Order: sequence, then C-alpha cells, then structure tokens
Amino acid sequence: MLKGIRKNLKKAAMVFCLCFIALIGLAGCEKRGLLKEAKSGLSQFSATGLSNLKINETNYGTLAYQYLEYIQENYPGRIAGSEREREMAVFILRVLLDGGFPEENLRVQTFQTEENAAPVQAEEEGASFDGGKIIGSSHNIEVTINGESEKTILVGAHYDSAGTHGVDDNGSGVEVLLESALRMCSGRPPYTIRYVFFGAEETGMNGSRTYVEKLSQEEKENLLFMINVDSVLAGDIPYLYGGTVGEDGKVEDTWAVEAAYEIAQKLGLKIQLPPEDNPDYPFPTGQRRSNHAPFADVGIPYVYFEANQWEQGNPAETGKFGTIMHTEMDDLDFIDQTFPGRAQSTLAAYSELLQEILENGLAQ
Repeated sequence: MLKGIRKNLKKAAMVFCLCFIALIGLAGCEKRGLLKEAKSGLSQFSATGLSNLKINETNYGTLAYQYLEYIQENYPGRIAGSEREREMAVFILRVLLDGGFPEENLRVQTFQTEENAAPVQAEEEGASFDGGKIIGSSHNIEVTINGESEKTILVGAHYDSAGTHGVDDNGSGVEVLLESALRMCSGRPPYTIRYVFFGAEETGMNGSRTYVEKLSQEEKENLLFMINVDSVLAGDIPYLYGGTVGEDGKVEDTWAVEAAYEIAQKLGLKIQLPPEDNPDYPFPTGQRRSNHAPFADVGIPYVYFEANQWEQGNPAETGKFGTIMHTEMDDLDFIDQTFPGRAQSTLAAYSELLQEILENGLAQ
C-alpha cells in the first residue's frame, strides 16, 4: 500500500512539474507573441501619425493627448481579459519600440483574469463595447530605464477599461506614462525608472496585485516609491494623494506626496491635495480602488495622481455631471465639448510634474 502511495505521489509530482513548465512556456510564448505582433506593425506605424512626434520642454501633455485621440477611435471596450485589451497591450509595446526602447528593456508578465470586468453604469445604446472575444488572460507591460542608482521609482497606470471608450479611465494615465517614457528614453536619470502598464485593474486590481506578489524582497527594498496615474482627464480639480492609515488611525508614510506637492507648487501647477477633516478619507489619502493599493499594503510609499471633485465631501469627479468614469460620458468627444481645454491643461500639469520628479527624485 505504501509503495502504491509513493508511486501516486511521484506521478502527481511529475504532472505538476510538467504543468508548471508548460505554464512558463506559455508565458514566454505570449511575450514573444505580443512583441512579434508589435514589431510586425512598426513599418506601418508612421501611418498613424504617432511616430517621431516632437517633444520639448514646452509641450507637456501634447503627445499624451494625440495618443488619446488614437485610442478613442481604435481601442474602445478594453475589458479585462478581452481581445481589445490585448490589442491595447500590443499598441503600448509598439509605441515603446518605435520610441527607441530595446527589447531587453521590455518585460511582459502574463496572468489569468476573472470572468467579468466592473459593470458599465451607462445603459444607453452605444455607451459600452464588448471588447471582442474573452481570452481569459491579461498582461503587465514593464519598461525599464536604468539610472545611476539601482534605487527605483515605479510609475504605473492600467490600460483596461470598464467597457467604455475609457479615455478618462484610464487612457489618460496610459498616455501620460507613454509620453513620459519617450521623454526619458535616451537619458540616464539619477534613479532607475520602471514604467508598468497594468492589465485588469477593473476586475479588482488583478494586474498590480500579481505584479507586487512577484516582486523579490530585493526589488521591494529598492523601490523608493510608486506613482499611480489613473483618471486624470475629466475631473474638475487635479489632486495628489498619498499615505497609509495605521492601526492607530493615524496617516503614515506621507513624505512622498508632501514632497510631490511642494514641487507642484514651485512649478506653479494647479494641482492640489485633497480636503482635510474628512473622516472617511483621512488626509492626504484618497480612494484605495486603484493600483497604488497593493504597493501600499506591502509598505511602499505612493503618490496617486487623479483628477476629481471633493467639494461635497465625497469623490464625484465633476460638480456638473458627477462621475465620468464607467459611464457613457467617458468619451473624448464629450469631455472636449463639455469642458473645453480641460483635457489638455490637466495632462500638461501632471506630465510636467512627473517629469520633474523623475529627473530629480523626491526629497525625503
């Protein structure tokens, strides 16, 4: 009997090893597949009008806005785990490759997704998009810029949507990151920079949770802070958030957001901290429903970029229309017509602040 048990255990171990090897192989194949697809379209990329765009110190946010116009037309309905979300991942890789990043600086992390993304609140015809076939997997795309130090600043944004055009939530964050990466591509910053484009945020931050779980202890120790850019297009007021609430109810680890706010003030940017004296959102923290939360949970300081409206004590995004994200109003045409110039000015402010932080770090 004991001999039979040992035989079965040995067989089970062999099956587990084979499955594990297969999963590793699939992940590797998927990375090669995404990169191959991204590279295959590079020769035609110039036809999009997004190749070799000029960047200078006075046109912050301009490139980000041009990318937004493109995804508005080409990548609506990026539901987590869908074909359209995968297409967006290929687009991100294509922009990075076209911008001069070598393949060895790019990493694709594949993970399984949950079945359903967050529901779209709007029910009007044409307000939501199905995203195509559900594949059941998603990807985190990481691009690294090696700095003078191994100490690292991580900048993240999710690229899936809740079934809308998703330019506010969160095409805006993706495009701020892409513009920033292209600005920083050829330099050697004081700190190593990792840009991470997270998949499947709308299904419970699956992408960022997977990413944090896979970080080694050394990588965690080298992370100075994380910057999360999410929904920075439509809100009435650009905000910065940070800090974690300790067991005693006091807010800790606020140095990063305080230093970022000081830089914003020096630059004359109209970026604010959230209101004080709000018991539901202890100052200067905000909502935990975005990708900074998994990092904060393991003790990594964060700065959260998000445009919102807190005048009534709760986040409503806009005073006139309420929440834009997850509705039919998350549409670039609507946002531009309703709030002329807001998209450009907000993207510019956050892009300039991000550039300053990455070039010089934050004082601790």
